[in-house]
Amino acid sequence: MTDPHKIDPTEQTRPTGDLPPIEPPSGGFLVQLFLIPMVIVGIIVMVWLMFSWLAHMGSSPQDLVRDLKRLNPGSWQKALTLADLLRNPDYDQLKQDPQIARELAGILAEQLDAARLDAEAVKLRVFLCRALGEFRVPEEVLPILLRAAKQETDPVEIDVRRAALEALAIVSTNNGSRELQSNAELTQTLFRASRERSQNSDETESRAELRSTAAFVLGVLGGPESLDRLELLMDDAYPNTRYNAALGLSRHGDVRSRRVLLEMLDPGNLQSAQAEEHEEGKASKRLLVIKNGIRGSKQLAEQNQDDDLSGITHALEAILKSDLKLFNSRAQRGIRIQAEEALIRLRSRKV
Repeated sequence: MTDPHKIDPTEQTRPTGDLPPIEPPSGGFLVQLFLIPMVIVGIIVMVWLMFSWLAHMGSSPQDLVRDLKRLNPGSWQKALTLADLLRNPDYDQLKQDPQIARELAGILAEQLDAARLDAEAVKLRVFLCRALGEFRVPEEVLPILLRAAKQETDPVEIDVRRAALEALAIVSTNNGSRELQSNAELTQTLFRASRERSQNSDETESRAELRSTAAFVLGVLGGPESLDRLELLMDDAYPNTRYNAALGLSRHGDVRSRRVLLEMLDPGNLQSAQAEEHEEGKASKRLLVIKNGIRGSKQLAEQNQDDDLSGITHALEAILKSDLKLFNSRAQRGIRIQAEEALIRLRSRKV
């Protein structure tokens, strides 16, 4: 007679109820679960790459310029692609092609004549300026970029003006700033932009950024007139303008940059991020300002072997001693490494 309290060991592995016994997944099931979806995803990626490749077929600079002459709502994207291609070392020889530069300048001239203010038209002019700035044929691109830097029928064109100014900085770099320092129209255009202000509160920041961009270009251009203007811009109420002015002076070893460089190097400088709304943005901006200040200090030391830069040295030493608690540990390490490099350069001077 079977003991009712004794458990049959074969019953221990049987599930209760009517459920089937648990079995390990089969190879076919694993294939369905993992391999087939991977194949589907792979096919989707291949199709996307194929369409992307087809979309870029014929996207040579010459083709893009030809397409830009047939304006359509997507023309600004072609201008952006062209600007990117011209920054590609594989297309470096095109930067010296006067024909392409001339054709692009003609397209921008037509757009400036039309003076359309819709977003796509403004973006087209912005990216045309950026593309033109890459060329090493200043006689073809300078006149139209100077026109774009000055023309404003509506405040929305401030973006175009800034793009033109930035392009002029690249032209100056690519073609040798000394050759352009004697260009009176260029200097006057930059001076005018560096003075602009507005009584309209909606335009205050955009005008300030225009001044800041002009300060940056003046620093790239150099020359006595530009550097004297930068000294005045270090008193601008807008921090970015002051900082670009100081960095422009330090690029040329001008000791007048010291007082604003000290402001930039101060970890407790709250004014540098006053325009940022969120705390994360404030921290990022202050980090950028300190890094630029360190870079400017290093440039000043490299270009100036005579003047007393002990104040800069003390400011860099203070950074190394600071807890830099506003920044994360990675940012702190980066700042300290850069500060140490700048200090080595300062201490190696022959003063």
